[in-house]
Amino acid sequence: MGDETPGILDGRSIAITREQPGELARLLFNEGAHVLHFPLIRVVASNDPDLAAALMQDFDWVVFTSVNAVLFTGELLRSGNRKLSASVACVGSTTAAEAARLGLTVDMVPEKQHVKGLIEAFAALDRRGGRVLYPRSELAASTLKEGLQALGFVVDDPVAYRTLPDEEGMKGLQLQYGLEAIVFASPSAVKHAVAAVGTRLATLRLYSIGPTTSAAIRACGLQVAGEAREHSAEGLLGAIIKGETTR
Repeated sequence: MGDETPGILDGRSIAITREQPGELARLLFNEGAHVLHFPLIRVVASNDPDLAAALMQDFDWVVFTSVNAVLFTGELLRSGNRKLSASVACVGSTTAAEAARLGLTVDMVPEKQHVKGLIEAFAALDRRGGRVLYPRSELAASTLKEGLQALGFVVDDPVAYRTLPDEEGMKGLQLQYGLEAIVFASPSAVKHAVAAVGTRLATLRLYSIGPTTSAAIRACGLQVAGEAREHSAEGLLGAIIKGETTR
């Protein structure tokens, strides 16, 4: 992008807090933003024997609400030389793309790309009921499990991964005073940002990947400057552009 054609976010200083900056960093850079990366979480396998055991059973559906759930479940499938026979539902296009990359056929991506959207998509099925495998984060809220159970599904929700604080990223955020905005993709990242910089977060514009992360921001007494309409880098970019150009 040349100097004569500044991007929509020209000069904005925006931090990404997920483990890898990914596609969002490129999109923000292309719009002229000054992109910083302070990873606040490290994602590790849970080593939960319940997940390995569940993958040896038969389910009607497997539901993924994050790329990490796909990756860690995929590792167990490969190590056990096991294939999924169940239909696959993904919370959004990014998660679905990762599932497809691992050779899974994705049967459901809700129009509203968040957990409540998934519940609505299951509610719209002609045939409800059956067994659902939901590999999740250790810190995942019970919203999806309870929503599916209310629709008549039997839900197994073993822990696929845990999130740990990234001490180096937290230290980097503590020392950074030129920021204007921070992007959060999980409640865990919000928690660790608060631990790192405390009330200074209230002086920044905070962007969220979806309702669950937004709820975590508000629970800390902070305001959400924008929330992605879909669970993807493009969705986050849209929220950031809207927030930065209407303030």
